[in-house]
Amino acid sequence: MHFSIDQLLAFHAAAELGSFSAAARRLCKAQSVISTAVANLEADLGVQLFDRAGRYPRLTPAGERLVKDAGRIIGECQHMQALAGELAGGVEPRLTLAIDDDSHLPWLERVLGDFATRFPRVELELLFPLMEDLLEMIGSGRAHLGVGYEQQGLRSAIRSHGLGSVEVALVVAARHPLARQGTVTRTELASTRQIALTARTRQKSSPEIQLSSAIWWVEGDPAVLEMVRQGHGWAIVPLFVANSALERGEVVRLQSDYVAGLPVQRLEVLWHRAHAHRQAGQWLRQALLEHGRDVFGDAGA
Repeated sequence: MHFSIDQLLAFHAAAELGSFSAAARRLCKAQSVISTAVANLEADLGVQLFDRAGRYPRLTPAGERLVKDAGRIIGECQHMQALAGELAGGVEPRLTLAIDDDSHLPWLERVLGDFATRFPRVELELLFPLMEDLLEMIGSGRAHLGVGYEQQGLRSAIRSHGLGSVEVALVVAARHPLARQGTVTRTELASTRQIALTARTRQKSSPEIQLSSAIWWVEGDPAVLEMVRQGHGWAIVPLFVANSALERGEVVRLQSDYVAGLPVQRLEVLWHRAHAHRQAGQWLRQALLEHGRDVFGDAGA
C-alpha cells in the first residue's frame, strides 16, 4: 500500500467540496490531476471511494468511512510540517495579519506597539477582510494570522483559538422614530429598515441576525454604524464599536427580546495548520491570545 499525501488531499478536498473541479481550484491543480489522484488512491486502497454515476461524485459508504481517517492523517502531516518549520527558527522578514475589520484596531494597539518594539525590522501587513473573506485569506496562505468572529464549518486545515465573547447592542439614530420607544418588538424591527454586514464573497450575516425584509447590506461594522448614525435604519453592532457614538448621543441603544435570542458572538485567532510561524509569528500569535483574553475574557480552545 503506497498512497501519498497528495492523493489524500485530493480525496479529502473532493469529498468536502462535492466536486473534482472545486477540489482542483482549492489545491491549485488541474482537474485531471485530482481525478487521477483519487483513482490511484482507490486502486491503492482496493475500494471505490466515489460513486461517479451522477453529475457530481458522491461518497460511497467506504468513502464516508475513510474520509475521516484521511482528514486526520492530513492534519497530522500539516502539524508535523508546521512544527518542523517552527523548530528551524529564525525571524520572518514579513507577516500578514488579517483582522475582521478596522473597528478592532483600538484593542489591538498594545499588541501592535509591542510587536514594533520587539521586531523593528519585520514588515507587517494589516488587511481588513470580513467573515468568509478572512477564512479564504488564511486558507490560501495570503494571511499568516487572522482575528475574527467565530464561524461554523471551519476548514479542517484552519486552527482557531477563542478569545472571548463580544457584547452586541441594538442601536438606532437618536432622531429615528424607534429611538423614542426604548423597548421595541420583533414586529416593529421587522417592519423597519435594517443595516447588516456583508462580505466581498457575498457571505451575509447569519440568518438569526437578519430580521427585516427591508435591508441594506454594508461592509464593515464602522460603516454599518455610520449608516445608523445617519438615520437609515437599525443595526446590531458590537458594543465596543458603538460606545463612542452612544456617549455623544448620536445613537441610542434599544431593548428588545430579539437581541436576547441572538447567538453569542465570539472572537477568535486563526491560523493555518501547515504554515509555520517562526519567532515573530509565534510571538504575535501568543500576544494576540493573551491580550485578547484580557479584553474579552477567555473562551477556551
